[in-house]
Amino acid sequence: MRSASLKVYVSLLISLGLGSVSFATRAETILRLGTDIMPPYLFESPDQSLRGDAKHTLDCVFEQLPGYHFQTAIAPWPRVVRLAHRGDIDGWFLYVQNASSDDFAVLSDPLLLESWYWYSLDDVSDATLEDLRDETVLVMNGTYQAIWLQSQGFSDFFSVGSTDSLIRAFLAGRARHLLVSETVFNEAVARLNGELSAINQRFVGFIPLGLYITKAFSREHPGFIGDFNTAATGCRIEQVGLTAENEQSLANLVEPLSRWLASDWVREPVLLANARNQHLPPDEISRIDRQWVDEVRTGDFDLIAEVLSRDLSTRLALIRRQSQGVFSELFITDIHGITLGTSNITSDWFQGDEGPFDAIVTRREPVQIDAIAYDESTRQFLSQIALPIRDTNGDLIGMLVAGVNVENALRGLQ
Repeated sequence: MRSASLKVYVSLLISLGLGSVSFATRAETILRLGTDIMPPYLFESPDQSLRGDAKHTLDCVFEQLPGYHFQTAIAPWPRVVRLAHRGDIDGWFLYVQNASSDDFAVLSDPLLLESWYWYSLDDVSDATLEDLRDETVLVMNGTYQAIWLQSQGFSDFFSVGSTDSLIRAFLAGRARHLLVSETVFNEAVARLNGELSAINQRFVGFIPLGLYITKAFSREHPGFIGDFNTAATGCRIEQVGLTAENEQSLANLVEPLSRWLASDWVREPVLLANARNQHLPPDEISRIDRQWVDEVRTGDFDLIAEVLSRDLSTRLALIRRQSQGVFSELFITDIHGITLGTSNITSDWFQGDEGPFDAIVTRREPVQIDAIAYDESTRQFLSQIALPIRDTNGDLIGMLVAGVNVENALRGLQ
């Protein structure tokens, strides 16, 4: 299959006229996919084969889709999208969701998660998008950054045709502003030996990139996109690195959380629960946990309603609402891992077999901040902060877990 794929890739690169070529065979469906070179996600190796994270991720997904294979055409982004719109190819990757593409194609779940930064030769630490809207911004022709900027009301662009040209133009001062993936920027600057001392950067947000499949192909293969999304979950590459400044912003959330945990409204119900639950048999804990899970599934709340009605839950829900979207959930457990209060309905009642409990109670870590993960159900980038609850003597008595919406916590360029 690899030799055939390379042969088709070379012919498509030369011709870019795909409508007359049929790739169907008796036993498989071969998708004709377009893309553009974007190191390190996609680049040509010395033997002219395609390499990079995007190619690796697609290979991983299609290995789990028997009966489907893909072959790739390389062209500038505007031409790739036009080819898909005409029906000359079946889809394209990696791309950000946008309204014009949604008219004739369906975007998969994310294949790769990018962190976008605004790079500037000026100080933009206190700037808003409104402040920058009249500035000239460097973009690469037809890229998702250009599409996003247009959707935000920007119109003055200095356009170039490749990643290297983009970075060279910015380092040369052809325009004072650049919006690009942090991974792409760092890779290109390192390769071009660029000087970074005079460059300022500002976090914009996390952006999911996926595979667009034309609606025509989806009609012919109605189960494909669902199967593709299922396979993509285990193949996704998460490029969501944070600067040291942004990591500190997340760590700064620990201090106000710790203040609340020293309050009597936290300590008193936790101490009472520890005494009440210390002799609860494991079988009974399992039974109650199953009841909670069943209530989540059926929506018939009894135990859940009782926990949500507690003063502890009411206060946690108020903190979540007042956090302006920073906290997605907060819950408190006793020393045994039993949920005592929660701002939201958790998936489980017993937390003693979860990672945060292991870190805080078993290993006695002072704090745990989880890696950033993309949640398909909410389409948000989330982390978790777990903290110990201590009595007035400093002894460990329980745990708080706070779900954090990372984009809201970092307050990217708005």
